[in-house]
Amino acid sequence: MMAPSRKIQWNWSRGLIRINKGEYMSRIDSGECFCMDMEWYGVDKKGNIAVFCSAGKGYLPEFVCEDAERAEELMEYFDTVEKITESTLFYKSMERAEQAAREFSDKGLYYFDSDDGTRFGVATLHEYYTKRSAPLRPLEYERLPEHIRDILGHNRMDVEDFSATHALHVKHAYEVRI
Repeated sequence: MMAPSRKIQWNWSRGLIRINKGEYMSRIDSGECFCMDMEWYGVDKKGNIAVFCSAGKGYLPEFVCEDAERAEELMEYFDTVEKITESTLFYKSMERAEQAAREFSDKGLYYFDSDDGTRFGVATLHEYYTKRSAPLRPLEYERLPEHIRDILGHNRMDVEDFSATHALHVKHAYEVRI
């Protein structure tokens, strides 16, 4: 049986590529990892939620690559979450980058980006993620709707507390050891 094709579309408001839902669970392949700015979500051991933006450079963990539809459903859900708090920005950035960071953290999410924020106006991309903003009051995993908790439960990370983490390295789903 042939896997369904996925439609890739650009999200102009965020500058991210979105994968439309298919009929079957489909895997994000290694080539897609390095050409898409993937927005993905993780949960730390305290139940804090973070969003990560890869810019086609940041590593994607296995729990993201194993199911494109699950990743898409989380993006769709968090797009609908309203502002619940104020946020703190850690780096001076271009207006659009600051707006994206603030929008995520105002929803209660910690925001990590593959751009380390060290050079104003120049993206310095890495395989790891740097925390760019944080909510004053984090959104709690236990307060999410049950079906979103079920999906996000696959995205638990071996991180004690996003609030105490400045940079985060993740194992890439397609990491090759030489």
